[in-house]
Amino acid sequence: MTNRWSDFIDATSTGCWYLTGNEVAACAQAAGCSLEDVQEVLDDGGPGAAVLTAAVGKGHDRTWTGAVDGLRVRQDVHDFEPGGVRTFRAR
Repeated sequence: MTNRWSDFIDATSTGCWYLTGNEVAACAQAAGCSLEDVQEVLDDGGPGAAVLTAAVGKGHDRTWTGAVDGLRVRQDVHDFEPGGVRTFRAR
């Protein structure tokens, strides 16, 4: 799609996830894994996990110029606008 908005993409069911702290080699950046795999790795009885940063990538074949809107992390939705980011609770 060129020069138009796409439908919402549900990254909980598609996409590639990885952990940056070397928790498990199977979920390292080079390997990637599903969100279910990441959740299983982090559900080890230790302290709860925290999201410190999030990134959106589209691959390396062509330069991407676009926008991300409606980014949901747990129950918070982040709406990116020229005047700043608004955050609200998901419905």
